[in-house]
Amino acid sequence: MTKLYHIQISQHFKSPPGTELFPILEQLLPIKFIFGEHSGIGADGVITSDSRANKNAAIIPSLSLPSPAYPINKSQQIETEVTFADDPNVPFPFRGRRLSTKLTQTDTVLSVRPNEKVLATSKRGPIWVMSKVGGVKYFRSALPLPHISTEENFNDVFNGECFLEMLVLLQFVREITANTAYQNAPLRAGFIIDDPNLHWPRYGFVDYREIIGHAQKENYHVSFATIPLDTWFTHAATADLFRTNSRWLSLLIHGNNHAKKELARNYSEAMRKTLLQQAIRRIKRLEQKANIRVCRVMIPPHGACSDEMLAELSKCGFESACISSGSLRAHNQDKPWTKTLGFFPAEIIQGCPVLPRWGLTGNVKNSLLLAAYLGQPMILRGHHQDLKDGGAAFDEYARFINGLGNVFWSSMTDLSRLNYQWRIEGTTCRVKPLGRNIAFELPNEATEIIIESPGAFGNCTWQAASADGFKRKIIPGEHLFLLEEMGSKILIEREAAPPSPCVKASLEPTGAPLILRRLLTEARDRLLVF
Repeated sequence: MTKLYHIQISQHFKSPPGTELFPILEQLLPIKFIFGEHSGIGADGVITSDSRANKNAAIIPSLSLPSPAYPINKSQQIETEVTFADDPNVPFPFRGRRLSTKLTQTDTVLSVRPNEKVLATSKRGPIWVMSKVGGVKYFRSALPLPHISTEENFNDVFNGECFLEMLVLLQFVREITANTAYQNAPLRAGFIIDDPNLHWPRYGFVDYREIIGHAQKENYHVSFATIPLDTWFTHAATADLFRTNSRWLSLLIHGNNHAKKELARNYSEAMRKTLLQQAIRRIKRLEQKANIRVCRVMIPPHGACSDEMLAELSKCGFESACISSGSLRAHNQDKPWTKTLGFFPAEIIQGCPVLPRWGLTGNVKNSLLLAAYLGQPMILRGHHQDLKDGGAAFDEYARFINGLGNVFWSSMTDLSRLNYQWRIEGTTCRVKPLGRNIAFELPNEATEIIIESPGAFGNCTWQAASADGFKRKIIPGEHLFLLEEMGSKILIEREAAPPSPCVKASLEPTGAPLILRRLLTEARDRLLVF
């Protein structure tokens, strides 16, 4: 069981009323906030408005913040340029960068004390500093705690437009919990273009040959979310491009008919199953004709997907779905799990792993940095119109992403299988899968492995398989001793639940209006280039 860390915090930080910040953080992190002083409970860290006045601040890590003020409207936030120090105490990947972000308070700066290092400054002066005495770190910030109203969620205060107030707080918690913290999977990334099919070597501004050249030059991978309805025809030469260039190109599943809110409607369970099975049959037809493999990753049209449909995706054998936090929330507004969206490397909703993705508008580079900080795959999504410049936009973002370090680019199946967190205790490796199938590389010092199954997966059993054919069922919490002949790479798979009884439902056949709409849309997209 993960250790629970207690953070003492002044009572007046509870105001203004209505903030959801503290209960949300307690769901996301192994922490418990203690308001005021409680005898018998030892604090592991303290948040105060005056680090010199708090007696605990001298012996445990502390974070000193301005006294809380009544939250201002988000529209009143001011765009501010912030420069991060090139210092190891600044978290990766912000170290040494100059970024623009929105802040709720920009007129207050800090007076730096002799023993303090400046971690971040605005044009007015230092706004985040740190000192270290006897191995204990003390942080001060000129920024108030982020305010999350009852209508908001985590993603509202930690996104490409505004993130610094929350980053200061998260980094303080990381400092406190470092001894038992989990590590994330390696940096990974991919691009997605919605709608193109294999009818011809081009689709609108998408030229597959040209994209292959760009991807080879700049080292990236592009996945195309293809509509199962479009599988009525496959151009052999185009299929051959995908088959022989799988390192750079791949296909995903984009709904079924691409109808409005197709995966977010109020279907019966049987109708959801029938719809997905039809999509899979159509995709299998494409795979047989083209002799290629389509990733079992769902990209819902327009991001619209209910959590009931996500549950069915998992039952029907989909590896994962890929949906932005904003779209998940917009189509599941009454669900309590929307409060914590945007924090984990992948969400697990109704047993289905959901990878995040971002559009090509707004502060895209900030979004990519936040994804790298949280261990999320860096996935950017666009349409064929975004490639009207021949792919220069993808080239620029690929260079930015690759500048972060050694980044793994691949299909969405491979990215899904890197959704996990892990930590090492002596020679015991603890792995927390955040996907149905995990490809895990064992650290050199590991002699045994323990699977920590997230509660969102329920009470399930896992199977570990190695390259030499070794297979072993693992119950969460059970120790699996590693044999030398197993090698360093293992596949961890969640045991599938018994198939549900076959229920036939009446699914309306794809009507002429939907077919005509799709044909006209494709014709429009193709004619745009002329």
